[in-house]
This record gives sequence, C-alpha cells and structure tokens, in this order.
Amino acid sequence: MAKTMAKTFTKKDRYQMVTDMVIDLMDKHGSNWTKPWQASAGNSHHNVVSGKPYQGTNIFMTAISSYKNEFKSNQWATYKQWEKLGATVRKGSKGTDIVFFDKVMITDKITEEQAMVPLLKGFSIFNADQVDGFDAKPVEEQPAIAFNHHDTEKLVSDTGAIIKHGGGKAFYAPQPDFIQMPEKADFKGTKDSTPEQSYYGTLLHELCHWTGHKTRLDRKLIGRFGSNAYAFEELVAETGSAFLAAMLGLEKEPTPDHAKYLNNWLEVLKSDKRAMMKAFGQAQKAADFILASQAQAIAAE
Repeated sequence: MAKTMAKTFTKKDRYQMVTDMVIDLMDKHGSNWTKPWQASAGNSHHNVVSGKPYQGTNIFMTAISSYKNEFKSNQWATYKQWEKLGATVRKGSKGTDIVFFDKVMITDKITEEQAMVPLLKGFSIFNADQVDGFDAKPVEEQPAIAFNHHDTEKLVSDTGAIIKHGGGKAFYAPQPDFIQMPEKADFKGTKDSTPEQSYYGTLLHELCHWTGHKTRLDRKLIGRFGSNAYAFEELVAETGSAFLAAMLGLEKEPTPDHAKYLNNWLEVLKSDKRAMMKAFGQAQKAADFILASQAQAIAAE
C-alpha cells in the first residue's frame, strides 16, 4: 500500500495562503470596521476638574508624558486649576502641552457679517504626581481576564517591545519607542472575532508598527492621519497582524475584521492594488523580523 506524504508548508507558503484569503475577504466585505474595545472611562487620562477624558492628540501627549516621567496617576489639570483645588505644582515641574479647539465669533470688516470660526488653543497641564496638597484617586484595578494565549504572549515578550496598558487608544509611539494598549478587560470583540482574538490582533498590529522603527526595519512611520503614508503603514501593520495571527493559531484563517480594516485604508489610496501588494511584501518583512527576534531570544536563553 502506497504511503501518502504529508505536505510541508514553508513560511512563504503560509504567507501566500493568508494573502489569498485576505484578498478574497476584501472582495467580499466593505470597510465598515468596528473598534473591538470600549475603554473604561475611569482609567483614561482625564481632567481632574471636569472629569472628561482627553481626546485626539491629547491622548498621545498624556500617555507619552506619563511613560517618560513614570507618572502613576491619570488625573491632570492646568496650573490654575490645581491652585483652585488647593494644590501646589512643585517647583521645577515641566508641564505637558495639549491642544484644545474653541470657537470664536468674528465680524467681517467689509460685510459686517458674523460667523463662528474654530480656534486652536494650547495649554500646559500637570499630572497629579507633580503636585502637593491633593490626594490622587488610584487607578482602578482591572478584573482578571481568563484569556492568555501562551504562544502570542511569549512571542511579544521575546521581541523585547515595551507594552503599556491603560486608556482608550491602541498605538505605537516611535520616538519614545513603546506600545500603548487598552486593558484586556476593555476588549469586547465583534461579531466575527472573540475578545481574545480582538485583543491579540490589535497587539500584533501595533507590534508590526514597532518593527518600522529606524533601528529595526526603518519604514516611514511619520505621516499625517489620513495621508497616503499613514494609510500605507496601516495596511502593512494589519496585514502583518493577519499573518502572525494565522501562524500562532489565534485564527484558523483571516477574519472579515481584517478585510474591513484594510479596505478602510485602501480607500485612502484610491484602491491602488499595487500599493496593496507592496504592503503585503512589507508585512512579510515585519512578521519575519518579529519571528527572528523571538528566535534570537530563545537562542540566548
């Protein structure tokens, strides 16, 4: 009786299989991607007076400042706001710059017509760890989460990437070189992905951005939100995440969530299929770099 030979798939074969699946899903699904987490309001960086979480660029500014200065509190206020609360900003403390859009009424000198126009204002804020005379509210402890995908946790740990948790945004900050993630408990998943798949898929996405640092694969990571450069990097990171998720067994195959996210950014590039294929190539390099980082870490153990 003739023996059947099991086919051995190389890493290149796996990349091609996932690529084919992703392209097929992109043809079938639109770009109505849904964010798979809902941030815990109490754990977001927020103004201590209004209680409102910071939004947009200010999320990045407060997170990066907290990382650099090792702040433990997520409560912030301006110098004058701290004074009104009876607290004193310590001498020599450096403020964190944030921006705020306000509206002002202007009058046209010729027509005398009035109109409301947006005005960008800048402020310096100080963390509760920088003041005296105020009892900072402790950051809420998150409940224990059941999911803990060993192979993915090991891969991420072996890369040596710095991962921080908290707040309502997932992002990679190139200049301080760290990844910010919402808490595991904040991931609710989608109709196509479990909370576990959503969390690790997001983490792997940011890890692929991490590979683009100038000391690693040196991709262009600085680009205005919505620009072609930004969109292309998002294609690279999400495709790399799909590659790694399949290799790690997080997903049996790419999900519609990957396709919707990719289609969302491909629209910025005006559905340029050549850009998509170039992104696939860069995503392979990102995944290879991450896997090689783990291999080096294991060899050094």
